[in-house]
Amino acid sequence: MSEKKETAVQETAKVEKKFIVSKDKLLEAGTYFGHKASMWNPRMKEFLLPQPKRGVHVINSNFTLQRLEFIYNLLNKFLAKNPHASFIFVGTKKQARETIKDNALRINSYYVTERWLGGTLTNSSTIFKRVKTMEELEAKAAKGFEGYTKKEGLLFQKKLDKLHKNLEGIRRMQGLPTFMIVADPNDDEIAVKEARKKGVKIIGILDSNANPDLVDFGIPANDDSAKSITLIITILADAIATARGGRARFAFQPDEKIVLPEFKSERKENNFVRRPFNHNRNENHEAGERKAHHSENHEQEVKEEKSSKGKKQSEEVVAKKPDTKKTATK
Repeated sequence: MSEKKETAVQETAKVEKKFIVSKDKLLEAGTYFGHKASMWNPRMKEFLLPQPKRGVHVINSNFTLQRLEFIYNLLNKFLAKNPHASFIFVGTKKQARETIKDNALRINSYYVTERWLGGTLTNSSTIFKRVKTMEELEAKAAKGFEGYTKKEGLLFQKKLDKLHKNLEGIRRMQGLPTFMIVADPNDDEIAVKEARKKGVKIIGILDSNANPDLVDFGIPANDDSAKSITLIITILADAIATARGGRARFAFQPDEKIVLPEFKSERKENNFVRRPFNHNRNENHEAGERKAHHSENHEQEVKEEKSSKGKKQSEEVVAKKPDTKKTATK
């Protein structure tokens, strides 16, 4: 009986094992959508299902879950031994900007959401000079650009806005970060190469077209969906937050507490979504035919109107001509 109880306890323990995130949430976020089969990188083969679906590769959600949990635990353990480790979040594509900035700010880390400035890691002295220029302009702006003309003030403000856009997330960075967390290593390859050159460890999302050799720790998932990026980046930030005594937003939370943001346009995020043109192709074709038919009728009406006017004019000319025979006899 005791053996039966032990086996029963072991079985229930296995059943009750808590995952970092449920597969239902991975499906909701669309993490499994890859790119067209023609665009794939063969090095990603082990993370993909054998057969593409409608010409599009499907990422194996089991690998997404495994790698995500592995990297979460890795960050937790690393921070336990190195509490002063620093992080830089990178995501310059539109779908990644909001979640990259939001998560970086909540764990007091650096971030880049606009254009990656060449030399941010490899030529930091140049970046420090730009930050200093930005601070000088901020001091002038605080005084309302006193002593300068209106035109000069506008030019200074324009320059300051541009510097804020590119440098706000890294203005406090004094040295190299320990880790770089990047939403799309392909899209931000310059940043990844600089990190690799300087020995910064790289964590990144790997889509079916990605090169896994670009990163040290990769998570196979859709890097074109804002929902997919938000889910994964938030869980990675949770690892850092919990290691520092904070709370997790998504990691090991029940599904009802994981609320993914809604986005206005999902067309570019989902490789399976059909374009509106394809949905309404027949309607568009019929509309085109109606338009062409209408234009033909209009042209015909114009021609008939012109010909009728021409006939009237010729009749009027004939009516006005004098009778030459009658005048001659007279």
